[in-house]
Amino acid sequence: MARRTQESKSYFSVLVDGVMVGNFFKVSGLSTHINIDEEESSDGRLIEKTPGASGCSNVILYKKRTREQPFWNWMKTIQSGTFEKKTIAIELIYRNKPLRGWKLINCWPCRWAISDITDEDVVNTVEEIELVVEEIELL
Repeated sequence: MARRTQESKSYFSVLVDGVMVGNFFKVSGLSTHINIDEEESSDGRLIEKTPGASGCSNVILYKKRTREQPFWNWMKTIQSGTFEKKTIAIELIYRNKPLRGWKLINCWPCRWAISDITDEDVVNTVEEIELVVEEIELL
């Protein structure tokens, strides 16, 4: 079996307001949608459908637990009464080269979680950060 080298690994580089906050191994929920507005036609025979408001799903970032806690600190700031939305850039890195990127606009963390911790596997503890996102752009 071939050993996986650093060169062949992929990961997500994450910047918050232009500041690098770490590398993540998984991102889920990158999704945007347009609601459908329905209205009865003037003669009452059809339901006409038109585009309504658009929105995004919450995005969840996953990384191995480290000492740096930018999202934890951001959540604590919000919990203390200072609400601040930020822009997050996510870039998929494959074989040490950028492959695709996304810009998450007007974000804020709504959930921070850590995987179960055991004395046998403390090294592989995973941190999850869930973000509320108002808009997604491709980079």
